[in-house]
Amino acid sequence: RLFLYLPQVGLDGPEVGRVKTDGSMSFRGVDEWSQELYHSASPRPVPAKQQLSADAFDAATACEALAAGEPFVWRDFASEDEVMSAHAEMEELNASGLLSAAAAGTTAAVKARSDKVAFVSVCGDRPSCPPNMLKLYRRLEAAAAALEWPRGEQLLMPRLGMASIYDADGSRYEAHRDNERDSRSRWLNHRALSMIAYVNPTGFQRPEDGGQLRCHVGASTGDRMGASASRVEDIAPKGGVAVLFDARRVLHEVLPSHARRYALTLWLLSVPHSGAASDAQL
Repeated sequence: RLFLYLPQVGLDGPEVGRVKTDGSMSFRGVDEWSQELYHSASPRPVPAKQQLSADAFDAATACEALAAGEPFVWRDFASEDEVMSAHAEMEELNASGLLSAAAAGTTAAVKARSDKVAFVSVCGDRPSCPPNMLKLYRRLEAAAAALEWPRGEQLLMPRLGMASIYDADGSRYEAHRDNERDSRSRWLNHRALSMIAYVNPTGFQRPEDGGQLRCHVGASTGDRMGASASRVEDIAPKGGVAVLFDARRVLHEVLPSHARRYALTLWLLSVPHSGAASDAQL
């Protein structure tokens, strides 16, 4: 088999072809998801002299929730000042026209969504991420570095994070998983851990503001509506809150938002532990 070699971590990535018995190669190509994986790297821990946040990340409790297929809510992820600063930068991105609905076509077309998004670099290249937003992305990255991923796979940090705005006009995102299997039982992408930080300085104190992240906990793999869920958990997108959940297991949606809703999202990727790369590398 022919594998895509991941130079940042020294591991084999996905299979991209096969060597035939006559010595020729059958090459399937490298899609956008494999390119994302190719450019990923191990998540960086927080520097020893810095604190992760005012309320330190509880990695053990987060791991328990993730292993159980439940969302982990980090209530005091960011301070009020940090939320205000990141929110102001998102407003500037929006005013400049960098956030758009067209940029949201990053998942299956059947997933109805009405947000505006922009992808920004979280590793120092372009498109550059404003500094206060980057600070929060780095905090999410450091939290990911502290996790022991329950699948026995290695979490990897992508090059890009997503900034999104739901306008106060009932914008929503219907129930979906951030990674799921296609008709051939292959994963659509390499997303493993979803991490969302809310940067809303006001609003979402009342249920009627909407915009809740609704998680259909325990929904079976083939269930795309939540009918088989053991329970439903609604998480208000209050400023300073972050949410982590398994991208492959947790069926979730964004309920219609009646206040402007700002969020920063990272999808940590995964590659199985396979030791040193094989002889057939690309």
